[in-house]
Amino acid sequence: MADLYERGGGDIRNARRLVAFVGVYIILVSQFLVFSKPVEETLTPPYTGLALIGIGIVALGQLMPARPFLRRLSDSTALGDRAFWILAGASFSALAMMAMYFFTTYARVNYIPVVTVWLLGMGCYIYAFKPGQDFFDLSGFLDAVRKRRVEIVLVALLMVGAAAARFHRLGEIPRVLDGDEGAVGLMAQATVEGRLSNSFAMWDNFGALYLQLINVSMNLFGATPFALRLLPAVGGTLAIPCVYLLAREIGGRRIGMLAAFLIAFSHSHIHFSRIASVAYIQGTWLAPLELYFLLSGIRKRQSWRAALGGVILAAHFSVYLTSQVIAGMLLVFTLLLLFLYRSWFKTRLAQAAAFWGGFFIALFPAGLYFIMQPGEFTNRLDKEGMFQSGWLQATMESTGQGAAEILFGRVVHSFLSLIYYPAFDFYGSPAPVLSMISTVMFLAGLGLAFWRARNPSYLLLNGYFWAATIAVGMFALPPSADSYRMLMALPAAMIMAAIGLDEILQMFGVSWNANRFAYGAGVSIVLLSLLAFNLQTYYLDFAGRCRFTADVAGRFASYLGTQIQETHTDQKIYLLSDAIFIYGTHPSTPFLSHSRPAVNFPDPLENLTVISGEVIIAPPSRMEELELWARDHPGGDLRYTYDCKDPILLMYTVP
Repeated sequence: MADLYERGGGDIRNARRLVAFVGVYIILVSQFLVFSKPVEETLTPPYTGLALIGIGIVALGQLMPARPFLRRLSDSTALGDRAFWILAGASFSALAMMAMYFFTTYARVNYIPVVTVWLLGMGCYIYAFKPGQDFFDLSGFLDAVRKRRVEIVLVALLMVGAAAARFHRLGEIPRVLDGDEGAVGLMAQATVEGRLSNSFAMWDNFGALYLQLINVSMNLFGATPFALRLLPAVGGTLAIPCVYLLAREIGGRRIGMLAAFLIAFSHSHIHFSRIASVAYIQGTWLAPLELYFLLSGIRKRQSWRAALGGVILAAHFSVYLTSQVIAGMLLVFTLLLLFLYRSWFKTRLAQAAAFWGGFFIALFPAGLYFIMQPGEFTNRLDKEGMFQSGWLQATMESTGQGAAEILFGRVVHSFLSLIYYPAFDFYGSPAPVLSMISTVMFLAGLGLAFWRARNPSYLLLNGYFWAATIAVGMFALPPSADSYRMLMALPAAMIMAAIGLDEILQMFGVSWNANRFAYGAGVSIVLLSLLAFNLQTYYLDFAGRCRFTADVAGRFASYLGTQIQETHTDQKIYLLSDAIFIYGTHPSTPFLSHSRPAVNFPDPLENLTVISGEVIIAPPSRMEELELWARDHPGGDLRYTYDCKDPILLMYTVP
């Protein structure tokens, strides 16, 4: 390749590069078009002519003579490295968008090539902003690691502790799956074909790409609770370094380390890292990472950082709806910087442009899907939104209150769900999201963050917290679900709590600079107390009791699915159903039973005709009936399943 460059004149390499890219791009387009159509017996596959044109353009680029015009053009900014790689990033993302459209039209189910080109576009865009030839310098990277080795070791130790709290008996605690976990598992399995094979599709505001990754986990480890919960546990663990980075960027290393510890051993964060019902836990590492790269890029005027933050935010849209809140908040943040911090921000406009450019370019495929299927983008709002569901109007009529009063009350409720109301929904804990000590630290930090909002870093922190709080309060129902939805704001709350603890100690005269031993002792006492409280709250007060999915029917559905899956017989399985206990009401049952059914039998058991080897299962309400029937038909295998200390399922195998 070098010989070809030299032979034709090396001073027009940029022009040759562009021509070669156009040729390769046309070949790629032709192959995506071919793959989008059914295979036919033919001498020349479809779009062969387009591929030949691309090949010809690639060859032409190598034969271009070094004319003066081409030299001037090649030296221009329009063909420089940054312009080329931005063009390449946008072109690849646009190609992924086009391929996604054609694959959807022709019902293709393997979107790996589409995702590959999309990721390639992201990489090209970020590479466009490389600071110099030493962007990937290994020796420089190793020097930076050596300088920060103490930080890295401490954060790594926190990650180990956090992983232990999240992976310990992951498939067994909580001991049952709730219905939403079962639904997520079933939809993840459905991504191998149909609509959700499109990586940019959505289901109930879960990104199909995220569901596909869950399905990969289940392909590796089996369709088990552990495999289903693996990605939440990984996401919960990743939150520790991501929160550390953002907190350090805002308040320094001490604040970063304190915030990382607080979120590592938060009982609510541990719990939602161990269930797959909702995906808010993924936002607790993605959002801090996005904000870190944006903030550090703007502060340090490093466009590659800001660009990376933008593409991560776009990728977040293929995970869960928290991305929508973060994107809206950052748009407002950018406008505030533009109008309130004009003199400071005008020297950093390039970084803001790099962020939003990366976001919109990487959003091409998902954006087109949203345009094609707008209902899936607003699915949760349509079902549970305060305005769309008619809840606001009905509440105004029933209470006589005005809209502003009701909305203000909802925002207050979402705020108090963090520090006051018990975290019942999808948890079952009598404790709020934050402990009492954490709440004291958080409230102090909240006031300090508000007071320091003139600093752009603290302005961003305030925006992060209040955008999530207001979004939950104003757009989500029912109010009882506020506690788990406030996970969106938990990283910001933990950073504020870290700031509050640090400042409280300094106000008491125990600052890090004045007396490190006293400061360390004070911090250690507080953090050890929080560690003990959070681990006791989760592993003793919650995990050791049957509080998750508190309704008996929901817990029974999980035990029923497991029992069916473990029943080694080809004969029929009957469930003595009633108005409450019915096979098929909870998705956890078909997920755990691997879609093996049970026949609902609501009639008296004496009317059931069975043969040897068939299985009869009774819920709590009909156990006595099965016990009496088994005495009259002895010789079979009668087994009880207990939920904590209470029998929840009785199974009898007919002799």
